[in-house]
Amino acid sequence: MRCSNIDDLSPKTYIFKLMNSSGVTESGESEEVLLLMETGVGLHTTAYVREKSYTPSGLTLKLRKHIRSRRLEDVQQLG
Repeated sequence: MRCSNIDDLSPKTYIFKLMNSSGVTESGESEEVLLLMETGVGLHTTAYVREKSYTPSGLTLKLRKHIRSRRLEDVQQLG
């Protein structure tokens, strides 16, 4: 999956929009996954679209610059 965009919902909550690398599923629909990252709480997928801030924070802009269009290959839990 590729990261198509990053938004900040609050100073400690970010949402990553991930798209299937090919852009569509076998049935022809686009596959988009919303990955919610809450600092100190956890990381999980969601289908619920939340309100985002109008102007992205500096960290969000930096993340977009370096992570947008990159591929997510593996996720592991440490500990």
